[in-house]
Amino acid sequence: MTYKLCKLTFVMAFIVVTLGALTRLLDAGLGCPDWPGCYGQIIPPSADEHDVVEEGKAWMEMIHRYVATALGFIIVIIALAVHSTPNVSSKIKWLSRFLLALVIVQGIFGMWTVTLKLLPQVVTLHLLGGMSILATIFLMVLMLRKEPDIATPNKPKFLSLFVLVLLTGQIALGGWTSSTYSGLACTDFPTCDGHYLPPMDIAQSFHLTEFSDRNYEGGLLAPEERITIQYTHRVMALFVLISILLLVKQLRKTEQFKPKANILLGLTFLQIGIGIATAVMMLPLSLALLHNTGAALLLLAVVYINYSVFKAKNQPTSPIAQQIHR
Repeated sequence: MTYKLCKLTFVMAFIVVTLGALTRLLDAGLGCPDWPGCYGQIIPPSADEHDVVEEGKAWMEMIHRYVATALGFIIVIIALAVHSTPNVSSKIKWLSRFLLALVIVQGIFGMWTVTLKLLPQVVTLHLLGGMSILATIFLMVLMLRKEPDIATPNKPKFLSLFVLVLLTGQIALGGWTSSTYSGLACTDFPTCDGHYLPPMDIAQSFHLTEFSDRNYEGGLLAPEERITIQYTHRVMALFVLISILLLVKQLRKTEQFKPKANILLGLTFLQIGIGIATAVMMLPLSLALLHNTGAALLLLAVVYINYSVFKAKNQPTSPIAQQIHR
């Protein structure tokens, strides 16, 4: 029962992440300027009731809230089910508590996204929160499914964990690029604004402690600062690619890891291709949404590999060791 509920929740979490990206890309984050309602109502009002209402954006924002709220309720049910089910490991119980805490924090950031008028720090953390919830539910599904153990002497634990950390940083950079409206800062490739190394302003582009009561919709940064953010995102993508290639090389040394390595490699090149196309084609909605989905899939692939690597058992590597093992 718990396993099936987690699978359903995983699908819902993926939908919520996609709806969140669509809300952001459609500039509908302030479609409802209040929270949790929309102009003081549970259902968005029509333009006839409020002259300032943009019905499409208001409905987009509220649909995202409806589905996210439903997801939160189901996660509460999962936490209760896990703790009431016998023979559930303590790891899964702690994971369900962590997931519940994540949802509560994510709800707070959802509120702040509106009340702080799309403050980039909050929007980026809200994106990371959604990805974290998705990854945590996916990990719970894997743990409840109880995959057979892999016996191998090759377990690149450090490298797989390093890729996960690096990818998380890249997703955060992608969120910062989106929340500061820097996606169109460079529309050429491999150059950026016609330069292989454009003029940049790191300090002002990543001034994370700056807060104000201004409306951040449309972005407030100068062109040079947006170029800096876009260019940094591209450079980070190169480091992520190199680290993934090294991880794939290590994983392919073990037969059971080869399919996972191939999936990871395919998703990586697909995501890079979508990212390049998104920039040079001037940020079309379909590609920008696919880029967000690609990031989620890539994160899930890396989480899956980390789960498999850390779960794998040691295997003796020499005939003498095998005799001792027997």
